[in-house]
Amino acid sequence: MTRTPITLTLLALLTGCSTPPAPLESQVLLRTNTAWDGSPYPRYPDGPAELTLVKIHIPPETTLDWHSHPLPNAGYLLAGELLVETRDSNKQVSIKAGDALAEIVDGVHRGRTGAQAAELIVFYAGSQGVPLSQPAPATTPLTALLDSIDQRLHIAHAVALNKWDSGQPVEAPEREQQVIANAQSQALRFGVDGQRAALFFADQIEANKLLQYSALSRWHAVGSAPQTPRVDLGSQLRPQLDRLQRTLLSQLAEFDRNRPAHCPATLAQAIAQRARDPQQSVALIRATTHLCSPQ
Repeated sequence: MTRTPITLTLLALLTGCSTPPAPLESQVLLRTNTAWDGSPYPRYPDGPAELTLVKIHIPPETTLDWHSHPLPNAGYLLAGELLVETRDSNKQVSIKAGDALAEIVDGVHRGRTGAQAAELIVFYAGSQGVPLSQPAPATTPLTALLDSIDQRLHIAHAVALNKWDSGQPVEAPEREQQVIANAQSQALRFGVDGQRAALFFADQIEANKLLQYSALSRWHAVGSAPQTPRVDLGSQLRPQLDRLQRTLLSQLAEFDRNRPAHCPATLAQAIAQRARDPQQSVALIRATTHLCSPQ
């Protein structure tokens, strides 16, 4: 009988020392009736409701195809950084890990990564049978070609980081000649004159070097380059450039078959309509220096 008070006392002490449960934490990441570009959300699609949650991984230095979504959706970036841009209104938004984004409905847009891969969760609120996304309608041959030239120029930043780390010069005559010779050898297969292809890719190389020199100059001025993950030049960037080469040859052939009547003016207007910083505009102008030259 003498053990009962002791047992009760110990039980009371143990109960008093127990850690209280942590309070519930809840954070609203996004609540909106408009997309990130300011466009209002329409009503949900008709039909039986269907919710979809998708995890997406986008590799470094990747530009997605133009596309649209026929239903409301929102993304949450788990890792990396992502630039989202519209095709028709030239609007852009950059998000980083921990950011939420209300996506555009019906408007044509795309995303692109830099030196870091992007990983995100996207929630779609739609109806059964309604696709989550769909390719954008075909554009003019000039627009398609400029999009691919833009993609190639976008890689210049990652190439410059490799040059900074290795101490290699921007100029790489042997590699440049290999690229030009390879383009010439493949040109006829795509219906492009060999000399035309050589001049076009020489322009791409010079434009890319302009952006590399500009980036290196900025980094030398502050004494360091951005501390972002590197994308290997040999195993990742150059294979990507090789794939783009085939795309560019095919699009160059299509452009030449459908050349605008007033090519220089049309080209200048198309470049002016693209939202970008001045350096990117100069690089695009350099990359298209001989695009409208007589054939």
